Amino acid sequence: MAVTHRLLIGSYTQPMGSIDGEGEGILAVDLDAQTGAFSAPNLVSRCENPSYVTVAGEHVFAVTEFARQQGASIGLLTHRDGIINEVSSVAIEGDYPCHVAVNAAQDLVVASNYGSGSFSVYRLEQGSLTHFDTVQHTGVGANRDRQEAPHAHFAQFLETSNTLVTVDLGTDRVSFYPVSDAHLERENAQHVVFPPGSGPRHLVFNQQETLAYVLCELSEEVTVLEREENGVWTIVQAFSPFEKHNEGGAAAAIRLSNDEQFLYVSGRQQNVICVLKIENNHTLALQQTISTNGINPRDFNLTHDGELLVVANQNTSNLVSYRVDKATGLLSPSGHEFSTGNPVCVALLC
Repeated sequence: MAVTHRLLIGSYTQPMGSIDGEGEGILAVDLDAQTGAFSAPNLVSRCENPSYVTVAGEHVFAVTEFARQQGASIGLLTHRDGIINEVSSVAIEGDYPCHVAVNAAQDLVVASNYGSGSFSVYRLEQGSLTHFDTVQHTGVGANRDRQEAPHAHFAQFLETSNTLVTVDLGTDRVSFYPVSDAHLERENAQHVVFPPGSGPRHLVFNQQETLAYVLCELSEEVTVLEREENGVWTIVQAFSPFEKHNEGGAAAAIRLSNDEQFLYVSGRQQNVICVLKIENNHTLALQQTISTNGINPRDFNLTHDGELLVVANQNTSNLVSYRVDKATGLLSPSGHEFSTGNPVCVALLC
């Protein structure tokens, strides 16, 4: 019997700007572990605009990307024995959530609200989400077209400390908020300020959580943060992996290989994935630039074994798989792709 990986694919189901809105909801798609071929999909949720999906244990969380008055929410699903069930949802007091994450204990969930520049945290108890705290950012950035207000784009709970890390594209900040039993400790937060107009979007940490690799959408750079012995985070490098162009910056997703030797980043203007080698001194070197065989690679992910990579091309409505040479980090096309409406998130169920 063929070994498969199961993917959950988030999509846009309604038109938004230049997006057609041809998605159906959240799809489950099996990926052949040997060939990279895709199976016929299974629609597991008809929720609207599930633009980001996160898996944590038996829980699946999805945000519906709308303004609050249109129904912005976090949905909770469970998966057991291959069966996915919708459990509950909670309305978000924020606009256009674009990312959702959960802590290691699976009792706190955070949504990043791009439109309102806020991060909404909820407590998960017995299948229900209740409001815990909300951090509202203020300010503007140097790019008045894209940074006219704060734009919350990503958040992650650290596993080595009770800390929520937030990424604000609009104000060029990555912030570290200690988490107490009752709230986020704003007075003890640390804010790393990026060069004006950087537009930090997503990040990944090494396993020890002493290094962070931040992908900046607007400057299209990967910025390396290092935690000093006193706990202070500082910028130690900025690296430009993409070819320069005359359009606005549009770097999208970043992933780290299991052995922490390689970074993968997607560029939506260039429609490529770049492979970066992490050197011993944490500096970065470009290894490869490869086409995504589509337009607007909004998200991608590596399988848990690191053998395959799947990219979601939003504007051409296709998923494309690649084999990964784990020794060199290099990608090679599997020859397989799959058509599905406006895919924008690739999550690994198993």
